[in-house]
Amino acid sequence: MTTNQYKQQEKPKSSNQKAGLGRFFFDMLDGSMLTKNTNSAVMPFILYLSGLALFLIFNTYYAEGKAREADQLRREMTQLRIRYIHTKSEYMYLTQQSEIARQLRPEGFVESLEPPRPISQKGHDKGLIGRLFSNQ
Repeated sequence: MTTNQYKQQEKPKSSNQKAGLGRFFFDMLDGSMLTKNTNSAVMPFILYLSGLALFLIFNTYYAEGKAREADQLRREMTQLRIRYIHTKSEYMYLTQQSEIARQLRPEGFVESLEPPRPISQKGHDKGLIGRLFSNQ
């Protein structure tokens, strides 16, 4: 049989070392975390957090760029709408009968004072069937 032996008690940690989370960040900042074998299990998590941070930064820049582009397109659309309304009103003014007559007066055209009336010839207003069967 074996004899009972006393377990050696572990030495208590000295109080001058930083504990827990503070020590973790201190080790990460000074680079000693990369040299320790005990913290190698934490590295995938740190790489994941780093990748997530880079993705969020990229996503923020991308969203801000799209917002600037949308704002620029909105301003351009407003300018094009103003230009369309101005061109349309100018077209309506230039196609008025009085404006056309004023612009053509130096060319020798005179505006008629009589209203237009329909032109018809006698015998031709009967239609196709009427012309075929009439003896005139």
